[in-house]
Amino acid sequence: MLVSTGQSSAGMEFVRLLLKRGMGVMVLVHNAEEEQQLIDLIGKVPVHRLYNSGSEDRIPMASEWAVKHAFVFERNLPECCQDIQLCHSWCPQRLYVVTSSLNPVHLMYRGLGASYVIHSRSGDISFVL
Repeated sequence: MLVSTGQSSAGMEFVRLLLKRGMGVMVLVHNAEEEQQLIDLIGKVPVHRLYNSGSEDRIPMASEWAVKHAFVFERNLPECCQDIQLCHSWCPQRLYVVTSSLNPVHLMYRGLGASYVIHSRSGDISFVL
């Protein structure tokens, strides 16, 4: 399972829940700062950094493993769209986007490849497990 937390507390809690249940999880991070925040809040967890450390070209790194389910927690629109496109290229079967936005973003997210768009003010999506 791949999770892009977008540095959201809901995303971090979801990762904790997955780890607590013994599920395999890989967290997508955009930079070293986001990776360190994740480690500080959750502890050691498998991480896939989206870009190489000194990469100026901002070309996403490829994944060498198959992903069945991906969850993208919306932090901001451009980053969320980028994560959706990347995750969709790795796992076209089940791609969930979690948003607290009341704007009609679900059509755009679906157009980018999201299978499901979950609107949640609290961010608690434990029911999908």
